[in-house]
Amino acid sequence: MSLTPPDPDLAGPVPAEDPCAPQRRVVEETCALADRLRALLAAARDDLRAAQAALAAYEERRERAVRDADPRAVQVRKVEAFDAFRLARSQARARADLEAAATAWLLEIDDVNRRLIEARHLLETERPEAGPLVAEVERRTVAVDRARIAAEQAATACRDARAHLAACEEAGGEGMVARAVPAAIAAGGGAGTSAGAGAATPVEDAAGMGRSFPVPAVRAERPRIVALLHGDAAERDVVAVALAGGDPAAADRWADLLDDLVAAIIDRALEDSRFVFPRQHPFWGLFRDDECRGIAVALAALGFHPIPGAGWSDGRVPGRRDLSLAVGYAGEDPLRVRIWPNEAEMVHLFDDTTADVVGHLFENAGDLTLGEMVSFLGRRAEQLAPLWNAWGRARPLLLAEAG
Repeated sequence: MSLTPPDPDLAGPVPAEDPCAPQRRVVEETCALADRLRALLAAARDDLRAAQAALAAYEERRERAVRDADPRAVQVRKVEAFDAFRLARSQARARADLEAAATAWLLEIDDVNRRLIEARHLLETERPEAGPLVAEVERRTVAVDRARIAAEQAATACRDARAHLAACEEAGGEGMVARAVPAAIAAGGGAGTSAGAGAATPVEDAAGMGRSFPVPAVRAERPRIVALLHGDAAERDVVAVALAGGDPAAADRWADLLDDLVAAIIDRALEDSRFVFPRQHPFWGLFRDDECRGIAVALAALGFHPIPGAGWSDGRVPGRRDLSLAVGYAGEDPLRVRIWPNEAEMVHLFDDTTADVVGHLFENAGDLTLGEMVSFLGRRAEQLAPLWNAWGRARPLLLAEAG
């Protein structure tokens, strides 16, 4: 994840008596250090790639030179050139044809001799070069390992610092958070709304179907995050205004960050092929939900990425053989399929499916803790650093009852 320190333009007003000020300073310092170490790791990897490219180029030149300097290969090329000349001479109809054949033969012989001279020169002059290049690659590899370890440790420290800040804002800093939340939000239930520890609350998924998922102790009947995932701009703006503390400019930037969060969650569902499949479909109806998902995952592994209701990513549509392979890779028997989708039907194979975004989120990051969210989103979490820095204020708002 990105390890940038908090953006002061997004932070909103902080009370003079900030009970979480020490944790906030730790976040700024550790995440700034992690940012620098991450940049050093990127530079070390660039240096390693450059050293590897130099070594690969040298080895390619040397291999080509060995081939060009091989006496047997030289003799074969000269014989082939002379055979080509004899054939062209036998087929010549005019003196011009004979001269063209002779010219081609002489040019080929000249090219063989030139490459032989260059190859011998390279083998003599560049022979000592391989040792230093190999040593440089080894040195750069060690430097990358050291930089990676340092960057990973700093990233862990940054993540832990953000988690401590979030815990402070949700627990010890409750008064501070409450002052930043408008009365309309507090009336909606807030973070204090509980569905009961370990209870299961029906949550409407992206397909509009009622499903039950294990929920944390702090959860509204319909958490605001669900409304955001369903595209509710009004609920998003409520959260953005609360995080901005009444600053309209900051509220706009918070809204953009929340949109990025929603997009990242949706992308993860699509990436994991978390789809709801139509039971009456002539193809999908042959398999259980988990079997359908296995086929979708196999198609993605083959390079075919469906977009529910919108065809296929990059216009890459699988053929029958691809779909048959996916069925086999998913551990199913292709013989179960009596009638395969034709070319036109294959284009619309996922048109009646939907992405189970909400179910996927709750199963993988049900409590919406900082650690769960960052782990769930992976590299997509990098663009959301300001949101993670304020997650202690954002999480209760996202878990509160939607209006």
